[in-house]
Amino acid sequence: MYDQLLFGVAAAWNLGAALMLLVNPGFMLGRLGIHDSAALLLAQSFASSVGTWGIGYGLIAINAKRFRDFAWLGVLSKTIFFMIYAAAFLTDRIGGPAMAPAVIDLVFAALFLEFLLRTRTKPDAH
Repeated sequence: MYDQLLFGVAAAWNLGAALMLLVNPGFMLGRLGIHDSAALLLAQSFASSVGTWGIGYGLIAINAKRFRDFAWLGVLSKTIFFMIYAAAFLTDRIGGPAMAPAVIDLVFAALFLEFLLRTRTKPDAH
């Protein structure tokens, strides 16, 4: 039940972010201090990846055994996303509030890794 809830929440988080990027990309860009109209297209196109990840997490929530390995991709993606934002934060390119989604993604990455370690199969002893 916990794994279904974890990946269901992760799916909702990503799908909600994708919807926000499609409908109101200026909101996220504004939080990043970006006021370039060309960036709107980039933010909206980013929604396709964010939404696809959300679908993947939903699949894990529905059938963790079958789609378990998708969680490895989530660990990598969410960790890289955090590192990109952390580098921007440490070089004063973004402020603290803009780091919130990246920190949340890092928490998801840690929880996904815990899921992967907990659900790994043990090799058969011969």
